[in-house]
Amino acid sequence: MKVNKQFALEAYSHGEAVRGYSRAVGQVGLWNCERSIFRQHLPADGRILDLGCGAGRTTFGLYDEGYRKIIGVDFSPGMIRQARMHSERRGLRLPFRVGDACRLPFRARSFEGSLFSFNGLMTIPRLSLRIRALREVRRVLLPGGCFVFTTHERVDKASPRSFWREQRALWASGRQDPQLHEYGDELVEELGRPTFVHVPDRREILDCLVAAKLEWVDDRCPDLARESKVAKRFIGSRCRFWVARRPT
Repeated sequence: MKVNKQFALEAYSHGEAVRGYSRAVGQVGLWNCERSIFRQHLPADGRILDLGCGAGRTTFGLYDEGYRKIIGVDFSPGMIRQARMHSERRGLRLPFRVGDACRLPFRARSFEGSLFSFNGLMTIPRLSLRIRALREVRRVLLPGGCFVFTTHERVDKASPRSFWREQRALWASGRQDPQLHEYGDELVEELGRPTFVHVPDRREILDCLVAAKLEWVDDRCPDLARESKVAKRFIGSRCRFWVARRPT
């Protein structure tokens, strides 16, 4: 059976996954590079949508940075329950709700900014659904509003990872894992069970932004040397940060 949204939901509703993301709220918080990029592109006085918020790591981190009009949304009810518990323990009333990034429960032009942290967009199986999620982000952003997200990066030609060279050969011969949809898809053993992630190259993301009618603003792989040891362990490998904007 092909990996689908139900597979992703079960992965991020699994007890070990929920506990891990819950621990990250207090132990990890915002990475230094996240803090810098969010400050630069997301208005502190604006309404901010935190997609794939998990147990609230970035939501509470942004609140601590002065963002007061922020709402967290996640596909997993278990993650949202943990986020609400953290909010209650902190004496806050931050809004968290269950929602599907491919069909957001908000009116058009509701937010001045949005984020989808820690490669969350890439845990949506199928290219068409990831583009649908980007179109939903565009719909709920005000003109000029920015969307910040991250991806892992597949560099086929220069990659030292033989894994992707082997995968390219498998896809070319039709011998790829039948559960997967597209070259770049990967199943990784983490969070206590197999978890789906798509690893794109830069061209793919640029094409997705065009398909969703979002303007590219910036993309970069920040130096993680200044991150805490705890954050580095959580991040695992370098991410590329992307900034896109709804045209005015």
